[in-house]
Amino acid sequence: MSSSPPVHVVEAIHAFVAKMGIREPRLTVSSGSRNGDSYSGDVYRIVITPGSRDIEDFENNNNTNSSNRMHHSNHGATKPTTLPKPISVIAKVAPTTSLRRSLYNSSAHFQREKYVFDVVLPMFDRFQQARGLRTAKSFSHYPSVIVSECCEGFEYILQRDLMAQGYRNFPRTEPLAYEDVLLVLTHLAQFHAISFAMQQQAPDAYAQIVNQLHETIFVPPLHSSFVDFLQRKVDYAIETLQRNPETGDGAVAERLCRFRDEYGQAMVDCVQNRDDTVICHGDCWISNILYRPMPTQRNGIDDGHNNNGFNNHHHQPATAKELKFLDWQVARCATPAIDLSYFIFCCTDSELRERLPELLRKYHSALIRRMDELGTVNGRELFPFERLQMHMKKYARFGFGMALMTLHSTCCVEKDLPNVSAALETTELVDIDELAKDMLYNPAYIKRMSGVCRDMVRLGYL
Repeated sequence: MSSSPPVHVVEAIHAFVAKMGIREPRLTVSSGSRNGDSYSGDVYRIVITPGSRDIEDFENNNNTNSSNRMHHSNHGATKPTTLPKPISVIAKVAPTTSLRRSLYNSSAHFQREKYVFDVVLPMFDRFQQARGLRTAKSFSHYPSVIVSECCEGFEYILQRDLMAQGYRNFPRTEPLAYEDVLLVLTHLAQFHAISFAMQQQAPDAYAQIVNQLHETIFVPPLHSSFVDFLQRKVDYAIETLQRNPETGDGAVAERLCRFRDEYGQAMVDCVQNRDDTVICHGDCWISNILYRPMPTQRNGIDDGHNNNGFNNHHHQPATAKELKFLDWQVARCATPAIDLSYFIFCCTDSELRERLPELLRKYHSALIRRMDELGTVNGRELFPFERLQMHMKKYARFGFGMALMTLHSTCCVEKDLPNVSAALETTELVDIDELAKDMLYNPAYIKRMSGVCRDMVRLGYL
C-alpha cells in the first residue's frame, strides 16, 4: 500500500472540501485498517484540515469584516468566518496490480459496494420511511458515503470515518460475548426483514434491485487452483483435531474428509439457493462490525422478546452498543443462513454456540417483529422458525467454509500476521497460503477451529 492515496482520490477530496470553503487542504494520511482486515483494496484514513492559505484567508476575512457571518470575494467564492474543523474520512481504493485485482475481482466488488450504497440501501431507507418506521428504529447501521467512482482501474469509495464518531473495532482475536452476538443477530434480523417485507409489498421494486446482485466469488466452474486452496483448508482443520483431541473426533474427521471433496460445490450451492432469500450483507465477520457505547437511556435493542437484547434487564451493562456494518462489497441475494452462519462460526466459540438454538430463536423473533412493523401480512407463516432451522441445516456449511478460510488469520494477533496485502502485489495464491502456515500452530486457532468442526457435526449442519 502506498503511503498516500492515488491522485484521483486526492482530487475527489479537494472537490469535497471546496464546498466547505477549504481551497488548499492539508491531508494527514495513515492506514485505515488493521493488517489482515482488508485484502481486496487499500484503506486510507485521511484527516483534512485547512491549509496555510485557508487560515490566512480566514484571518483576513475576519479582520476585514468581523461583523458579518460570511464574506464574499470579488470572484463570488464563499469564505467562512469560522475556521472549518478537521474532517476525517476513509478512502477505500482498489489495487492497481493485475494479479491482486484478478484474485479479488476488485472491479466487480467495488461496483457492488457502490451499487449497494447508491441504490439498495437508499431504497431500503425509503421503504422503511413509507411504512412509518421511526428513524430511530430504522436499519441505518452503515457508514455515510461522500463520493464513489468505479471506472476500471480507478475505483474508490470515500466515506465518513466512523472512528472519528466514536466507533471502534471489536478485538479481532477474541470470540464475541453473548450480549454482542445477540445484538448483531438482532441487527441482521432487522436488515433481513426489509427484504421479506419488500418481496410481499413492493415485489417489482425489490426484483429490480435483486437482479443486479449476481454472485461474484463462488461462480461455477471454480478454478482448479481455488478448489485446491479450499481443500488444503480442510486438511488444516483436520490437523486441529489431532492437536486438540477429544472423544468422538474420529467421526468428525471422517465427515470432514467427505466435505473436502464437496467444499467448493457446497459453497456454490449455498449462494445459488433461491428459496426464502433476502439481500445479505455477505461478509459478516468481526472486522466488518464497529461499535460505540450508547447512553443507557438510548438502550432498547429489541431481541424479539422485549428483553432489550439482554438476558436480564436488572443486570444490563452500564452502556449498550450502537453498531455499524462495513464493507458491503459481497452483498448478495441468498438465504439468511449465509449471514447467520458466517457470523456465528467465524465470530463465536464453542461455549457460546451451546446457546445457538436460543440465539436463533431470538433472531427469528426479532425478524418477525420487524416484518410486522413493516406491514408484512402473516410474517410468521411467510418464514416460520422451522424453515429457518431447515435453512441452517442445509446452508450453514457456508459459514463453516468461511471459517475454514479465515479463522487462522482471525485468531492471529496483528503483529504476527504476514503482510498479505503487500505479498499479493507479486505472489500467486498458493504462495499466499504458504505464508499463512505458521498461523496454523497458533493454540487459539487450533482451539477455535477444532470447536467449529465438532459443532458443525454436533448440530447436524455437516
